[in-house]
Amino acid sequence: MTRGKPQALLLMSEWTPKLNAVAAGVVVTFGFTMAWNPIPVPWAVLAGLGFTALLVWLGTTPKHVWAWACLFLGLESLSWPAVQMIKLQMSGVTEPNEDQMVELLHAGVFGVIFATFWLTFAYGVFRWIKRGEPPEAPPPKG
Repeated sequence: MTRGKPQALLLMSEWTPKLNAVAAGVVVTFGFTMAWNPIPVPWAVLAGLGFTALLVWLGTTPKHVWAWACLFLGLESLSWPAVQMIKLQMSGVTEPNEDQMVELLHAGVFGVIFATFWLTFAYGVFRWIKRGEPPEAPPPKG
C-alpha cells in the first residue's frame, strides 16, 4: 500500500488512460477511414497509430481521452464534405453530374449535423471535467 491506496489501484490508474486511448484511437481511426473511404490499409494503420499516440499524450485521464476523441470525431465530420470534394477533384471530375452533386449535398448536410453533435458533446465533456476540478487558488497579493 502506498499512501493508503492498494498497489493494484495504482497500477490500474497508470494503464487505464492508455487502454482508453487505444480504444478511442480505434474509434477515431474508424471515423477517419469512413471519411476517406476507400483508403489504403497502410494509411489507415498510420492514422490509427498517430491518433492513438496523440490521445495517449493528451489524455491524462479516461475522461480527457474521450473528450479529445469526441473533438476529433467532430473535426472529421466537419471535414467530410471537403474530403468528398477533394476526392472528386482527384478523380479528374471538372463538372460534377447530378448524382455527384446529390452525394456532395448529403455529405454537407450530414457532415454539419454530425459535426455539431460531436463538437457539442466534446464541449460538454470538457465542461464536465472542468466542473469536477477544484477551483484555482487566487494569486497572492502584494
